[in-house]
Amino acid sequence: MEEKENLSATENTRRKVNRNALLSVLFATVLIITFFLGYFVRGHSEPAYAQKINEIIKLINSMSVYSSDKDADTLAKYLLKELLKDDKYAYYYTAEEYKKVIAEDGGNYSGLGVGFSADGQIVRVYLNSPAYNNGQGLKKGDELYAGIYKGDEDYTVFADRLTADKDKLDVYAEFFAEFEFGEEINLKVLRGSEGGETLEFTFAKEQYTVSYVEYFDDEKYYHYSTGEDGFKGRVSDDMCISGLSADTAYIKLYEFEGGAAVQFAGALEFMRERGKTKLILDLRDNGGGLINVLLDIASYIINDNGSDEIKILNVKEKDATTHYSTSSNRFSGDITDISVIANTHTASASECLIGALNDYGDKDSFGGAAFSLDRLILTEHDESGVYRTFGKGIMQTTVKLSSGGALKLTTAKIYWPISWCSIQDVGIKTEVLENCVSDEDAISRADEVLHAA
Repeated sequence: MEEKENLSATENTRRKVNRNALLSVLFATVLIITFFLGYFVRGHSEPAYAQKINEIIKLINSMSVYSSDKDADTLAKYLLKELLKDDKYAYYYTAEEYKKVIAEDGGNYSGLGVGFSADGQIVRVYLNSPAYNNGQGLKKGDELYAGIYKGDEDYTVFADRLTADKDKLDVYAEFFAEFEFGEEINLKVLRGSEGGETLEFTFAKEQYTVSYVEYFDDEKYYHYSTGEDGFKGRVSDDMCISGLSADTAYIKLYEFEGGAAVQFAGALEFMRERGKTKLILDLRDNGGGLINVLLDIASYIINDNGSDEIKILNVKEKDATTHYSTSSNRFSGDITDISVIANTHTASASECLIGALNDYGDKDSFGGAAFSLDRLILTEHDESGVYRTFGKGIMQTTVKLSSGGALKLTTAKIYWPISWCSIQDVGIKTEVLENCVSDEDAISRADEVLHAA
C-alpha cells in the first residue's frame, strides 16, 4: 500500500522516439508512453462485440425490472475483467483514478509518503516526503506500532485493531484516512529486529515532489531535495558508502517517472565533478515507468560511436513492428564501466535498460561504457530458487475515454535493441554464480566485478 493522494492532473507528452511502420496512426492522439503504467495511444475502430455490449446495456437500463444498480465505473471494471481474463495488466481507470495516475507520473505527490509491504513493514519512504523529513524520519524496514487516533489523547497499538477481516494494511489505511492535510499524525515505530528501539514521530500530510535518484561515493551523498530555495541537488558529508573504491560512484534509481532523467543527469554531473569513472547502478525494486524517461536516462550512459540515434528497444504490436530510440546522445565518455544491481522486483523499463546496456556494452565496438550480464548482480530469487529479474517484456496502451477515465490494455511485445531478446515471463539471469548475493553484499560485489582484472 502506498499512502499517496492526488495533487493535480498534468500530462507528460514529451517523447523522443523514432517509430517505423506506424504511418497509419500518425494522427492518433498520443498521451504518455510507459512500461509500468503503459501509456501509448493509437486509433482503432469499435469492434462488433462492443456494439453488441452497448446495445444490451441500453436495453437492460431501459426495460429490465432487474436492471443493475451498479454505476458505470463498476460495470466497466466488471466487463473488462470478464472480457480479458488473460490480460492481467488490463485495467479501467475512473476519472479520479486517472487524474491521480497522471499527477504521479509527473512526480507530484501528496500525503505522508510511505509504502508498505503486505506484512505491514515499510518498504519505501519517498524522498522529500513528510515521512522522510530530510533523512530524520521513517526508514525502510520500520514497522508502525501505534498511533493516536483522531479525538484520542493516548496511543492505540495497531495490532489491537486486527481482526479476521482486517489485516495491517487495512488498519493503517483506516488510521491515515482520518486525517486531513495539515493535521498532526502521531506515530510510534519499531526499528530494528526483536529488542530494537521504539521511536515517536509527528508528521502531517503535505504536497511534495519526489526525488527518484540517490548518489553515494566513498565520501559524499547527493540527492535532489525540495526546500524554501527550490528543487536542487543537496550534498551531505555525513553519508557515504564506506569501503567503496575511490574511482566508483553508486546511484540508486527508484522509478522512471517525473523528473527522474533530470535528477539522474544531475547525479552524473556530480559524479564527473568528483572524478569518478565507474558506476554501480542500483535498479532493485524499480518496476519501470515512462518510456521517455527511460530513453533520456539511457542516452546518458549508452553510446553508439557518437550516433545521434541510438535504438533502445524494439516493439512488436498486433499489426506493426517499431522501435524507440534516443534522439540525442548525451554520453560524455567519462563513464568507463558499469555494473547493475537488480532483484525479482526489477521490471519493465528497468529490464529494457539492462538489455540496452548489454547490447551496447562492448566498449571496443560501440565506444561507450563496458557492461555485460557478467556484471549483473542479483539479490533475490523466484519461487523456484532462480535468481532473476521480474520478466515483463510487454507494453500496455492506455487510452483516455470521453468520460475522463481511461482504459489500459496489453498491446505489444518488447525486445532488446540489437539482440532481439525477449524476457517476458523469463527475466534476466546471470551465469556467474558469485553474482547471486544477499542485499547486504550486493554493492561490494558490484564494486568487485568493476575492478576485476
